[in-house]
Amino acid sequence: MQLIERTDPMIKIPHMGWNDVALGLHDPASGLIEAGEAYFLHSYHFAPDDGANVAAMTDHGGGLVAAVAQDNVVGVQFHPEKSQGFGLALLARFLEWKP
Repeated sequence: MQLIERTDPMIKIPHMGWNDVALGLHDPASGLIEAGEAYFLHSYHFAPDDGANVAAMTDHGGGLVAAVAQDNVVGVQFHPEKSQGFGLALLARFLEWKP
């Protein structure tokens, strides 16, 4: 984990509030993660050595990993429980997920 770098004085840290979630170049989560808008609250971000496990990205003064996945493990940087319909849909897909 790395502290989010402030590249623009207008960017606030911690990253708090709604932000777009865009799918990564690969789909390591087998359709579990979808594009949409989620609620974030964090000051640190994950900087992977290899982008193959990046399931989704967001932009907060630069690209930040929003979700990672490998095999039957998924991690998200945003808060599904605070992300209203987007988060509820993710949790529903997770309950039905068969990796």
